[in-house]
Amino acid sequence: MSTLYPYNPHYGQVIQGEPGTDAVDMSFLAHYQQAPAATGTATVHAAITLPDSGTLDVTTGITSPDVPRTITITGNQAGITGNVVITGTDAAGATITDTIAASGTSTVEGVRAFKTVTKITVPVKNGAGDTIAVGTGKKLGLAHKVYNAACLLVKLFNGSADTGTLAVNSELSKNLFSLNGTPDGTKVVDLFYIV
Repeated sequence: MSTLYPYNPHYGQVIQGEPGTDAVDMSFLAHYQQAPAATGTATVHAAITLPDSGTLDVTTGITSPDVPRTITITGNQAGITGNVVITGTDAAGATITDTIAASGTSTVEGVRAFKTVTKITVPVKNGAGDTIAVGTGKKLGLAHKVYNAACLLVKLFNGSADTGTLAVNSELSKNLFSLNGTPDGTKVVDLFYIV
């Protein structure tokens, strides 16, 4: 038996109404189901020594996220500042970048979900021994640009209701579900939403 091509919700198909009524837009229920790995401050790249001057592009030693998700940066010393630029692809394979401002030893989370990370650009050091590690956050990227956060109907984590929230945006990489539970690579996230 042949496999049907996936439905594209952006083609504008409509459903016929009763005789004499206007047709209405066709919608489908999407089901996101993943078991994201645990977050970590160095899951994408171990601590990178900041350069004495200028910026440094890193393209080796990178581990892409297990599922499309946000990226974090963490400095090892107070006083670390400057922008870390993450380059990679979104869930659809389009090239994206995210600029994350370093803040000392704080872990700072980006605003885009990356499927792959291909380059990390780090800033000049503030002091001797400054490093920045790159990891993964808890915000998960969806495979769709969702029309409205209210279109998320059911959200489950490990079989129970999760109180996380959905942020929607016209850019795919910014359609993010902020998971409340703690992922560990075995607990499944189930999201049911209308597209």
